[in-house]
Amino acid sequence: MDYSLKHKVEQATKNKYEAVIVAAKLARRINNKRVAEEEQLGPDDVVPTHKLKVTTEAIIELAEGNTKYAFKKDTESEDDVFPE
Repeated sequence: MDYSLKHKVEQATKNKYEAVIVAAKLARRINNKRVAEEEQLGPDDVVPTHKLKVTTEAIIELAEGNTKYAFKKDTESEDDVFPE
């Protein structure tokens, strides 16, 4: 990964660990979309080839700022996790 892409990804998120989680979830979404598109093809249709791996595509999308994300808040309080 070149430095400029790495720098853009770090700016798009709070830290590099958050970037890894967001990129992984985005890569999974991209892969699911590709699989769903391939399942819709008929037996005579040509399966499309993709130039980029899903992880690379996810990192580029994250770096370009095309992805909005938010983490869910925990619904459990600390008392529920550590009962007395």
